[in-house]
Amino acid sequence: MAQLKGGTYDDFTDSMAKAIEDEFLKEWQAAKGESLLESDDRRIFMAAIATGILNYLKAHQDEIIKTITLESSTVQNVTALELNIPESS
Repeated sequence: MAQLKGGTYDDFTDSMAKAIEDEFLKEWQAAKGESLLESDDRRIFMAAIATGILNYLKAHQDEIIKTITLESSTVQNVTALELNIPESS
């Protein structure tokens, strides 16, 4: 299983930060009707948001999912959940 990647300024490719920035740029275009120029400050901001989200989810992973419903409609209690997030995301 691949690890979730928050992203950093220097390692932005295939990260949550890049996905957030991509959606931000689409929404900006839709709302303002104009493209937003590239920005180093925005990249830092997006990396901080994504990493903060992943760190929060990791810290509270056992509170996120309590039950899982399988295709056979049986319910399994979840006693622990481990998100695959690297320590340095």
